[in-house]
Amino acid sequence: MEISVLEKNPLRAKLYIRGVPLHVLNAIRRVSISEVPTMAVDSVVFTVNSSVFYDEIIAHRLGLIPLTSEAALEKYKSPEECSSVAEEAIFPEECFVKLDLVVSNPSDSKEPRIVYSKELVSSDPDVRPVYDTIPVLVLGPGQEVKLEAYARLGRGREHAKWSPVSVAVHKYIADISISYSLCSRECNLCVDLCPRGVLKIVDGKPVVDSERVFDCTLCRVCELKCPNRAIRVGFRKDEYIFTIESTGSLPPKRILVEATRILESKLDEFLERLREEGVIE
Repeated sequence: MEISVLEKNPLRAKLYIRGVPLHVLNAIRRVSISEVPTMAVDSVVFTVNSSVFYDEIIAHRLGLIPLTSEAALEKYKSPEECSSVAEEAIFPEECFVKLDLVVSNPSDSKEPRIVYSKELVSSDPDVRPVYDTIPVLVLGPGQEVKLEAYARLGRGREHAKWSPVSVAVHKYIADISISYSLCSRECNLCVDLCPRGVLKIVDGKPVVDSERVFDCTLCRVCELKCPNRAIRVGFRKDEYIFTIESTGSLPPKRILVEATRILESKLDEFLERLREEGVIE
């Protein structure tokens, strides 16, 4: 197995992975989307709402604001644990974080007021909006909103608002071969048509640019348009580019670590069930 980091920043990681079967990589991708828990607003209690926005619209918008969740994974109970705790208390402290929003626009104001995510006041500084400038609602003159939003840990399979990723994809790596016995070396059509600039001219003949081969999308335009059928485009076996982009609630590294741990736990549980049923020893 070989893993190399091609690109890395606080919200995005792009990896070159070799020697991992596609079904394993795809399982990690799917678990990243649907099983890694994050914090998101789940319930909203309104005290005052004289804006033109319905309560449900505001609650929906609050739920889609990504919240910082890395510390929350250790501090708060899992969704499964909270389902039983919630029967004893409506909003138990070990499960929920409260975010207050108290905003108004003076009646003598001549301009509408935009309310942003930074105006949410959290009871836990470790759980707060990732971005400060997400518009929540607009208040006209004399309008106000007072509410309490309660965030809890959840998973993407419950609702997309709990998914920690905005992008989680893998792609094949191109395997491009050129038959110079067929290539006329004069038309350069494959080089001109490549939308990603993967091909270039060296010493009067087209060659694959090794630094840009990862950018190939396997569109096969070069193969289809070559008049002599001198170029063939395939893909390498068990070699992939894996890209994950976070919503900001969790760092990409933490998402991958949690996804791998959760997948391993699910496989252990599956094997245990097989043993209980006598399928394996």
